[in-house]
Amino acid sequence: MAEIFYVHLEFRTKNTEWSINLPFLCTKCGVCCTLDDFLMGGEIKVLPEERPDIHKKLKVLYDTLAELIEKGVDIYDKYTTSTPCPFLNNKLCSIYPIRPEGCRQFPNTAFGMQSRDCEALDRFKKQCIALKRGRNTTITFHFTDPKFDSSTASKTVKPAVYTDKQYQICIVKLHNAGITADELVLFNSLNGKS
Repeated sequence: MAEIFYVHLEFRTKNTEWSINLPFLCTKCGVCCTLDDFLMGGEIKVLPEERPDIHKKLKVLYDTLAELIEKGVDIYDKYTTSTPCPFLNNKLCSIYPIRPEGCRQFPNTAFGMQSRDCEALDRFKKQCIALKRGRNTTITFHFTDPKFDSSTASKTVKPAVYTDKQYQICIVKLHNAGITADELVLFNSLNGKS
């Protein structure tokens, strides 16, 4: 399984402090996988002798980009923003284990949180706003262990602390914000309710 990005929300009121984990569930839409985002993501950390195929593809890409920049910044910008990442195959990352750090940190990146066409990210932002509304909230960003599953959640996920009533209020707010069935399963798992 892949790492899961989630926010740990800590709520403070006059009488109590409690917390909850809200996961982002990527739907593999590929919207974030543009050439521009890949270039902003950083380096692929693999040696040429380990993966000559990747470095050959990168050389062709960089040669193409050098030619485009000579033709003008507007042409270069149009190409990088409208071209998919060269490592995107059937909406999946073909270099996922060695992808650049910026891609690994998505959506907690400048290009990630600014994405406008990702339905999963739009829903995640809406859910986060719904949970925070009217509350003094501290948010921290986290990723699960790459081998995350519900049986290891208590060891790899920042613990959530809540009462049953607080949890039920969160569930209602999340339903109102459009949480999907798969997102709800993951939400329950990250919060010890699997």
